[in-house]
Amino acid sequence: MAALYHAVWHETHAPFMPHAEIIHRSMEFFMGRITALSHSTLVTELNEEVVAFSAWRGQLLGQLFVAMQHRGTCVASSLLTAAETEMAREGIADAELHCVVGNERARRFYERMGWHHKADIMEQVAGEHEQIGVPFWCMTKTLTI
Repeated sequence: MAALYHAVWHETHAPFMPHAEIIHRSMEFFMGRITALSHSTLVTELNEEVVAFSAWRGQLLGQLFVAMQHRGTCVASSLLTAAETEMAREGIADAELHCVVGNERARRFYERMGWHHKADIMEQVAGEHEQIGVPFWCMTKTLTI
């Protein structure tokens, strides 16, 4: 799962990040992140291979990563629906996710899935000498079981 996370993040997020943040996002970083998220992670496997996963903390759906060869199939929509259902079962009524500005494909997908742009926000990431802000779209959705 960490290998998928690493590969997809570098493909989909790195183009919008400063060099220092890209360097910071090593395989070890993603292995640690996966361990920390294990309590709220859903995985999609096909032929015994992890092809997608989602994870959340509280109301924030922080991860939805799908292997390139499975995009445009039902994998992402099925996984997102399952994550929304689990979050609702945990009592979360209003979910939020942050989509890096510029990742238009992801934003269109979330909008097709019923998510709405609420605000533009800045997230702090590693810069050359200090943390710097990178713009994200804050998207929300009211969840139901």
